Amino acid sequence: MKSIFPFLILFSLAMKAISQENVTIPAMKSIELSYAEYGQYDVKLINNSGKPIAVAVIDPTTQRPVKSFGLGPVAFAVLSADKGQQIKLTNNSLKEIKMMLEFVEKKPDTYNPENAPVVNFTFHNSSLRSIPLIIPNVMNPNLSPLSNSGVSLKWGQEIYYRKGNEKILILTIDESIQNGDKIDVSKLIKDLK
Repeated sequence: MKSIFPFLILFSLAMKAISQENVTIPAMKSIELSYAEYGQYDVKLINNSGKPIAVAVIDPTTQRPVKSFGLGPVAFAVLSADKGQQIKLTNNSLKEIKMMLEFVEKKPDTYNPENAPVVNFTFHNSSLRSIPLIIPNVMNPNLSPLSNSGVSLKWGQEIYYRKGNEKILILTIDESIQNGDKIDVSKLIKDLK
């Protein structure tokens, strides 16, 4: 029994190493990541660099972003990419950024029926401060100041503003939001106050 124990430890470490990868983004550059695991697993991006990163999921046919957002200086986001898509990470700082990428189990879509319509629209942050959001089962983006982030969300999806340890519902996706709309998130938060 004692001889099996070290093998189990090595096996579990090897399994963990397969599901994680260290990623380095050179200063003032972008990298595009493509993996066979896209579509089977969600991708967790972990940034502890102290510098923000721009994240986009790129459609292989059009070479245009399907969704994009800013990942804060110390933040993580879980997102899905379909098979064949690429995840583009952009470092706009003067120093290289090291971050972690993990493949995690896909979460079941519990917030909305499978056949709910999807809306492609843009979150706009017109303020001079970052806005941390929580989009359950999708991602937890950090909207950079004076930025736009394209998203594709289903009707019924809830979006929360993270204020410290509190999360405040600011929007539920419904038929009032049309493809191509631009929603000013900072205005939604101001209207709540």
